[in-house]
Amino acid sequence: MSLNISNSTSNPLPFKITKALIKESLEELFSIECEGFFESLEQDLFSLNTLTNASSHLSTPTTFNFHPNVLIDQEAILSIHNPYENNTLNFDNNKVINYKGIITYIKYLGINHESALNINDSASNTKQIQYKHFFSFKLQSVLIRLSLNKANRIYTHTNIIEVIKQTLGFYQDILHKEIDYSNIHFNYEEQELISQYNESDLDFITRLSHNNGIFFYEDENTIYFCDVYKNVKNKEIEYNPNINNILNQACISSIYKEQSLRTNSFTHSSINANTPLNLLSLHSSKVPYEQELNNKACYNEHFYESEYSFTKSIDLKTKPSLKEKRALVLNESLLAKSNIYHLSLGDFITLNYKEFNHQEEIKNQDEEKQDKASLLKDFIIIANTQILIDDAILANSINTNDHLNLKDLNLSKSYSNTLTLLKKNIIFTPSFKAKPKAPNSTQGIVIGESKDIESERNTIYTDEHGRVKVRINLYANQEELDNNTFITNDIDTNSSNLSSNTYKSYHHTPFLRVASSIASNHSGFFHTPRIGDEVIISFLDDDIDKPYVSGSLYNGANPSLVNLPFNDHQTSLSSKTIGVNEEGYNELTLSNIKDKEQIYLKAQKDYDELVQHNFTQRILNDKDSIVDGIYNERIKKVHTQTIDLAKNVNVGGEYLTNVGLSKDTIVGLSNTLNVGVDNKVRVAKNSHEFVGENKDIEIGANQNTIIHKDEIRNVKGNKKEVVEGHYDINISDKMQVLSEKEMDYKSKDNILFTSNESIGFESDKNTSMVADNITTYAKTIHELKADSEATIQVGETIINAKPDCVIIKAGGVEVTIDSNGLVVRGGEIKAE
Repeated sequence: MSLNISNSTSNPLPFKITKALIKESLEELFSIECEGFFESLEQDLFSLNTLTNASSHLSTPTTFNFHPNVLIDQEAILSIHNPYENNTLNFDNNKVINYKGIITYIKYLGINHESALNINDSASNTKQIQYKHFFSFKLQSVLIRLSLNKANRIYTHTNIIEVIKQTLGFYQDILHKEIDYSNIHFNYEEQELISQYNESDLDFITRLSHNNGIFFYEDENTIYFCDVYKNVKNKEIEYNPNINNILNQACISSIYKEQSLRTNSFTHSSINANTPLNLLSLHSSKVPYEQELNNKACYNEHFYESEYSFTKSIDLKTKPSLKEKRALVLNESLLAKSNIYHLSLGDFITLNYKEFNHQEEIKNQDEEKQDKASLLKDFIIIANTQILIDDAILANSINTNDHLNLKDLNLSKSYSNTLTLLKKNIIFTPSFKAKPKAPNSTQGIVIGESKDIESERNTIYTDEHGRVKVRINLYANQEELDNNTFITNDIDTNSSNLSSNTYKSYHHTPFLRVASSIASNHSGFFHTPRIGDEVIISFLDDDIDKPYVSGSLYNGANPSLVNLPFNDHQTSLSSKTIGVNEEGYNELTLSNIKDKEQIYLKAQKDYDELVQHNFTQRILNDKDSIVDGIYNERIKKVHTQTIDLAKNVNVGGEYLTNVGLSKDTIVGLSNTLNVGVDNKVRVAKNSHEFVGENKDIEIGANQNTIIHKDEIRNVKGNKKEVVEGHYDINISDKMQVLSEKEMDYKSKDNILFTSNESIGFESDKNTSMVADNITTYAKTIHELKADSEATIQVGETIINAKPDCVIIKAGGVEVTIDSNGLVVRGGEIKAE
């Protein structure tokens, strides 16, 4: 056995190995603990210069540097070969098996002085190798370098295979091994969120792989990721249970089984938001062995996961089925001891022992039994622990003057291993790895579509479910570290599936749900955090992959809208207008100063109220209302207004009252209407006015009244009209004035009756005309008629006409004209 450690200053440092314990498994990285020595001419190995001389000869002291700080984390190759050269199998040509990894632990054990008598005469001037410097090493997989960090990353809208590729991509230049994904045959669905929190990259990819049924292992040059076995040729191995295998025949010497009590059934449940009354669950079947060994007992393991996303539902099948497969692996695995050094992980082996060589017996078996027999001899290696001892190479270090028998020194050369075998028809399933415990809560900043938060501050970026994206602060620094590593390492994009110029955002979440104090379709409080808001991130079920926004915080860049500390007495609900540079906001503020308590409501623009039923408002003191624009009010039923004292309505412009039906106004005392300019009253039909007592109307200028039909006025008392100017009455048709008693027309000046036709005066009794002068003029005929008597009197002179006579009295003379002729009394008739 030999161990060669890479050394940047020289050729690889060769160590001879005396002991080695090699552990490799599909479950874990390989690890090798070994002891060995380095042969040197120098006694004080660490007196060598730390700085090397490139021009030095390989044998000079400055050639090698053995300081642990130099050897640690160096690549090394452990080579083993057949310890029993005379015994080989048909698939083995005494090949050398190499384990390539890095040194993770080193310890200097001391120096051993070789016997000079065994090597050279002490008197000789020729200097020979005289010293063996012993070391203890630990050689591990190069993937152990992925465990040297603690990372925090968020991957969104991708699958686990791409995440594994991306993580390994950071280390591609230091792994020095090809990564083979060709044995990944299943499809892994895209996930909204995959989180790495406070765990190394190795723990992260191990958890992702194992919790999805993927295992990985490596050989000298390749790292394999598999969910099915790599296709390799079967190796046929003898089974020889003889404990006295003196000839060291290459075989499996024993097979045994370990068993422990475990659960034999699994229940996985969750609640779907679409059917919240029903618990969704899946119960797996019982696994072999447990069912047989514990058939009187039933063990159940229950898991519950909450549904954390609108768009991703809980997988009720995968995890229970993987747990079932894991239990099957544990139940069906066997342990075997052998001395075959060249068996590797993932090798298919067929056991060849006497029971399976009875061909005649097999031929007589039915097909089912033959298949069963085949399953009992065909296995795959899932773990291998090897122990190698080669103390024989130390034999030449013994001083012959000690007179010791070599057999008393227990110097030996041996090899053994313990194999973990699994039936080849059962796919290996790794154990489940617990997720890191999520923090109780952490801080983050709501983000938008771009990286520049400031350019989108105070705007909203959300999806149809009201979810928001968040930059979680505890992940932010890791992004810069990874970005620098990514650029520095010049990652091979073919193996990592990344672009060397791509900026990776490992702290940006997908859309997250926002918690509310009340959340329901029948009651609730809804708020969408805005870009730039500092929020609190919590995790459902303490699961790092189930973050949600549980609250918000004020900070120096995002202060409260309440002016602090001056208004620290206020309790406020406020919302700023959406926009980067907007200053407007809606506000509901409660002020709580003694005797100045106030509720303040501000609407930046519109304010709408909807009351489905009654609305009651009671104000124990004053109410002021100012409307700068138009005030519209509509009451579909009755409007009742009671004012115990005065009501003052001042209308600066027009006042329009439109009553569809009746309008009644009741005034207990006076009613005064003051109109600055015009007053119009329009009545579509009848108008009635009732005044209990007097009514006074005063018109400063003219009064015009138009009545399109008749006018009837009924004055039950007296009516008096005083016209200080003209009084004109224009009548298109007949005018009739009726009086139950007297009618008096008086004028201080003339009274003129004018008619284009006739003028007549008619009375049932007397008609009198009294004036200083009376003149009647007829252009053609002047006719005076009386049915019984007509008298004209001027002073003492009288003309009296009757139907049968005319009597004229003048100056004491009376003239009578009748049918008898002319009679003159008291005078004489003269002819002039």
